Amino acid sequence: MNPGFGAAELIIIVILALVVVGPKDLPLMMRKAGRFIGQMRAMARDFQNSFDELGREAELAELKKEVEALKKANPVSEVTEELRAAEADLKRSALDKPHPRAAAPAKPALPDEDLISHDPAPAPEAQAPAQKAAPKKRKQG
Repeated sequence: MNPGFGAAELIIIVILALVVVGPKDLPLMMRKAGRFIGQMRAMARDFQNSFDELGREAELAELKKEVEALKKANPVSEVTEELRAAEADLKRSALDKPHPRAAAPAKPALPDEDLISHDPAPAPEAQAPAQKAAPKKRKQG
């Protein structure tokens, strides 16, 4: 992560710091520089973490919206509504025109009243002699 500092550059910086600060105060200055660099890294890490958290919150909000949209766009309820609408259309069209098989006359045809006798049916014994005709002779031969 050193931005363009190689070994040669670091050696030159240490020699200059040794000459400018002196050998006695150099370890103290290096500790302060280390702490300062650590604080800068911690601040950068916090800054990066806050951006990551904002991104996660934004993604979470998007996911919540998608879940709500999926709940509203329930395919089963859509199909159910379409079937109900189709059923209502069929019922309306059935009311508008009768079914072809149902086009028969509304009043059933009754037999003529003069053909209906009001006398009780003749007894079965009275019908029996009429049914008994002369027996046929069989040819034997």
